[in-house]
Amino acid sequence: MTKIIDFFKKSSDSRNYVIAILVFITVLSLAVLTQNGYPFNRTALDLGFAEVQWYAVFILTGLSLGAFIAYEEFKRVGWNPDLLFDGLLWAVPLSIIGSRLYYVIFDPNPSYGSLIDIINITNGGLSIHGAVITAFIFVFFFTRKKKLEFWVLADILAVGFLIGQIIGRWGNFMNAEAYGPAIESSFMLNILPTFIKEQMTISGVVHHPTFLYEGLWNFAGLVFLLIARRKRWFKVGDMMGLYLIWYGLGRGAIIEPLRTGGDPGDALRMFGLPTNVILSLTLFMLGGLALIIVKHYVIKDQKYYKDILVEQHD
Repeated sequence: MTKIIDFFKKSSDSRNYVIAILVFITVLSLAVLTQNGYPFNRTALDLGFAEVQWYAVFILTGLSLGAFIAYEEFKRVGWNPDLLFDGLLWAVPLSIIGSRLYYVIFDPNPSYGSLIDIINITNGGLSIHGAVITAFIFVFFFTRKKKLEFWVLADILAVGFLIGQIIGRWGNFMNAEAYGPAIESSFMLNILPTFIKEQMTISGVVHHPTFLYEGLWNFAGLVFLLIARRKRWFKVGDMMGLYLIWYGLGRGAIIEPLRTGGDPGDALRMFGLPTNVILSLTLFMLGGLALIIVKHYVIKDQKYYKDILVEQHD
């Protein structure tokens, strides 16, 4: 713990991280303080002709903070930060489409009568798995077109993905979804904040806030990657592999088996089994492991990530 604290004190990145954390805390505080009792209202702003949902607010906040940190990292690796925004203009809408298509493809009870039904996301029906897969494919073609190093951008995105997923999960909190079984441990009931227990109370029973567990798991991974990319520990591309392993293991082996409902994505099936479990453990965890191993054999002269920085900060 002492080493982690020293890192944030000494690193010139600390200002960015503090800003990001403060923005997130501000959004979360706003969400809590603008509510009138429990459960919290999932609508952040009612314009009369349209509603802005808290889920969207947290998703956009996570995306913005992830993009902000990526912007700073672009400068450190010597890239034009404007290229980041060029990519985001395409990556964000494509990832939303990929997220929706993933849900539609694996929906065990499809009831889509038209194209409008397929693209309608007003009642949920998005999956982070589809968004990550789509973003990964887009980055492959984007880096070739812009003549950027694919593995470097992949490492930068690994941090952005975790930031987005950590903050985005609070959208599930506002919707009172992505929960686990009823909490039977008095210890857990005592340590959980009241506002989380109240929001996770379904039909009078307090459920495990799996959205929170996943967020904490990803936060641990985020802290590790933030430290690792300033050390001479991993070669270019390894951090994306580590992200896939960490996220896949946590989501597939810990979070998904614990979730009991409340999120439309929990119902998705592949060969009769939960789709999110299968893809988390295979495509992400095993894919990340294969990526690191194969890459080291194929690209034997790969540089350490720290060595490619044009702005060195220790």
